[in-house]
Amino acid sequence: MPNVFATLMLNWFANPYHAPVLIAKYLGYYKDVGIDLAILQPTDPSDVTKIVASGSVDIGLKAMIHTIAGRTRGYEITSVGTLLDEPITGLISLEKAGIRNFSDIVGKRLGYIGEFGKQIIDDLAHHAGVKEDQYDTVRVGMHMVHAIQSNIIDAGIGFSNFHQIELEAVSGPSSILRIDELAGLGCCCFCSIQIITRTNFLIEKREFIEAFLFATQRASTYITQYPEQAWNTLVESQPQFHSEVNKKIFIHTLPLFSRNLLNVERDWNKVYKYAQHLGLHSGDLALDDCYTNDLIPKQLYSATRPVLECRG
Repeated sequence: MPNVFATLMLNWFANPYHAPVLIAKYLGYYKDVGIDLAILQPTDPSDVTKIVASGSVDIGLKAMIHTIAGRTRGYEITSVGTLLDEPITGLISLEKAGIRNFSDIVGKRLGYIGEFGKQIIDDLAHHAGVKEDQYDTVRVGMHMVHAIQSNIIDAGIGFSNFHQIELEAVSGPSSILRIDELAGLGCCCFCSIQIITRTNFLIEKREFIEAFLFATQRASTYITQYPEQAWNTLVESQPQFHSEVNKKIFIHTLPLFSRNLLNVERDWNKVYKYAQHLGLHSGDLALDDCYTNDLIPKQLYSATRPVLECRG
């Protein structure tokens, strides 16, 4: 019987934090469970939720806060698992910009990636006692590092395990003001990367989703158990990743790869409240409709303890 063809859209251009799906495809883990997977990259990361909801792709990767916001907009999408747990997210800038506290944004140009970034900046500015007319916001999409390097913005929202590493490689020492600390969240769970699909597809293709999650979990386990070998496999599959910067991104992401892929209830509850605080929903959204753990394999692919080490 031939493999079932399916499509997955990344949340960003392909990079080392997508290692579980890239490695699972390259090593044939998806084909082992009957899936012929095409991996696509978005032009605009803000489009992913509506593309998944429209049925144009079968599976997508998107942050937890965007999944909740999508449900609020009527997108019938559900998170079936977690790829990346709590990447440290914050306002990143070069040290020479002098942004050491959020109140230092006065007179600065702040970049955000897509939807909701401006709401987050405005909310943090309000808490810091900074008025909206005292700073500028610029939507920079997937080009935050380039925007800082090109003096288009002074700081931008991004991941410490990705954007900050890229920025330091091209422009020198940097700093980050963590959003979870500034907003009193206690975790960076709002930016956890979820595996989402449209709800009807989830119901109709349950066995397919289970097989996809099994293969992805198998790759995530391989990565965390054997990081050096996994890095070599990743570079073999994606030769453009062969650089010290990308290896550093991979190393810094190792502790964030979810081995069990579970949607964490505590995190969803926190992000639900944070999204309501930002005005992304009014509180009547049914959180239970946003995610499910019913299709995740009941046992890890291997019981061996993970090894979170990789020579850098």
